[in-house]
This record gives sequence, structure tokens and C-alpha cells, in this order.
Amino acid sequence: MKIISTILILISSISSTYYMAGGLIKPETLQVYNKATISHVWIQLLSLGLGIGGILLLFPQTFKLGGVLLLLHSLTTIICFVIIKDWKGGFFEFIFMQIPVFLLWVDYPLSVLEKLKSYLE
Repeated sequence: MKIISTILILISSISSTYYMAGGLIKPETLQVYNKATISHVWIQLLSLGLGIGGILLLFPQTFKLGGVLLLLHSLTTIICFVIIKDWKGGFFEFIFMQIPVFLLWVDYPLSVLEKLKSYLE
């Protein structure tokens, strides 16, 4: 379980920072938000929140905050898909939203080892 969650953390962090860069540099390319009439500034803020959430996943102290930011981004994206009535895109985003849900459920991979270490001391 630890290996799976570690791989998912790395994938989520890399993809989040990648999409953050794309959203900050060219917010007009994110069509789902444009079709839902969200301004470029809000698209950039959403992208920034996504990237920050991905980076926060890497650290045990901020892991849950990063997961919550990724969940909020996914919920916002699903709402945008519902607004433009793109059910297929909303369904795929719902599937991808399960990654941060799973990560929050299993907790940070090294937290069990850290708890054991503090118990032994």
C-alpha cells in the first residue's frame, strides 16, 4: 500500500505542477473554464492552487492540505463540466478525483514508520 501511495503522490505532484505551469502561462488553452465563463485571472488562480496542492503533497506536514487543494480543484472542474453539460469530461474528472481521496484515506506513506519510531523512543 505504501508503494502505491508513494507512486500516486509522485504522479499527482508532477501532473499538478505541469498543469499549473500550463494554466499560468496560457490560461486560454484550458477550454472547460473558458466555456464556463471563468475569467483568465480565476483560471490562473485555480492553476496556482493546483500546483501548490501538488507540491504540498510531497511533505508529511502539509500532505492533507495539499490533498484538500487537489480535491477543491477537482470539484471546481466538475462543476465547470456540469455547467457546460459535458458529462463525459465530468465523469473522467470524477475518476481522477479519486486519487487525492485515496491518498487522504491511506495517509502519508511514511507516517506509520514515523509513529513507530516515536513510539520506540
